[in-house]
Amino acid sequence: MAQLAKRPYLPALDIFRAFGILAVIMIHATSAVVANYDHKATLYPLYVFLNTFTKFAVPVFIFLSGFVLFYNYYNKPFTATAIGQFYKKRISKVLIPFILFSFLYFAFTRLAAYGFSDLQTFIGYFTTTKFLKMLIFGKTYVHLYFVVIIIQFYAISPLMLYAVNRFRKSSRHIVWIGLLVQWLFIFIIVREYHVISPGSYAFTYMLYFTAGAFIGIYYEKFAEWINLTRKNATPAKIAASLVLWALFLSSNMTMVYFYYEKRLTGLSVINTSLLELIDEVRCVTAAIVLLQVSFWIYTSWNKMIVKALIHIGATSFGIYLVHPLILYLYRQTNASGSPILFHVWVAGGFLLALVIPWAIMALSAPFKWHWLLFGPLPTKKKQPASPIQPSIQG
Repeated sequence: MAQLAKRPYLPALDIFRAFGILAVIMIHATSAVVANYDHKATLYPLYVFLNTFTKFAVPVFIFLSGFVLFYNYYNKPFTATAIGQFYKKRISKVLIPFILFSFLYFAFTRLAAYGFSDLQTFIGYFTTTKFLKMLIFGKTYVHLYFVVIIIQFYAISPLMLYAVNRFRKSSRHIVWIGLLVQWLFIFIIVREYHVISPGSYAFTYMLYFTAGAFIGIYYEKFAEWINLTRKNATPAKIAASLVLWALFLSSNMTMVYFYYEKRLTGLSVINTSLLELIDEVRCVTAAIVLLQVSFWIYTSWNKMIVKALIHIGATSFGIYLVHPLILYLYRQTNASGSPILFHVWVAGGFLLALVIPWAIMALSAPFKWHWLLFGPLPTKKKQPASPIQPSIQG
């Protein structure tokens, strides 16, 4: 099959990334409050809402990874050279920063827990099987498991791309195949073999990756529906969007209700299997809703706000790596005092966990070595694209 023309750059996807990283920071900024704050306090339900409503963050990032990879590579020749370039790109973008930050966070946690006695003892922390296992599973700090999942998807993506290119009709069914794999893993393999930390395996998120892949493959067919405007709106498209938003909001509010009751009473008001299905609906619809919102913002909002969101999205990987350290240091400050000051303190944690890493990314971008720590960072302005054509970082 002849290679098709390169598909265009879509800046709206960086806005999507921006919402993803904002959701991640919201989860982490409110997690300690949800766990430890007075459950009977007036604003406690608000914190549960903020923490739970945004827990689509990891699945939507995985959805976006599937979208980007299949949008970029679906119609490219599948050769040894192409595969080599694919992995070379991913090693420089993700693997090296992950390894360096895994060492950094492990060193930081050892120092915080035990202090520094002598160099030999400190180096010894890194020569144990415990460290090796934590590194492999992304356990050297709480957020790094996500990078391990992305690396797993990168490892299997060439095989998936080969399959959908070799058997072209299979691309129409990739979502159902992904759902089946996810269900087999969660409902059978995890339970039968007592898998520890199933959230550290790509199979747990296969539905979201393949849903993104499906839209990436058939993007041109979905473009006008995703970027719904007055000019291209039809009753069918409007109805579909209303159903989508209704599913997203209802499933998400159901998850909020479940976790609020769980925190308040310790009881599970929804069966575990049913909860998994509701969460799957929530995460898939969240990803598509965020696509629609991102394209609407790109075409309709103030250009300065759009530019800022695009830059946050383009630096989101670096922000993701750095922000937990900022939160940890911030939480060493005293939060005692009046309830109002406490709520201001929580909001301050969210803002600083966003602004400081974002500033670090902006200051690091001009230096050639930045990719070692933070992956690719925007260093020059790209040419604008059509509103229905996305920012792709392949």
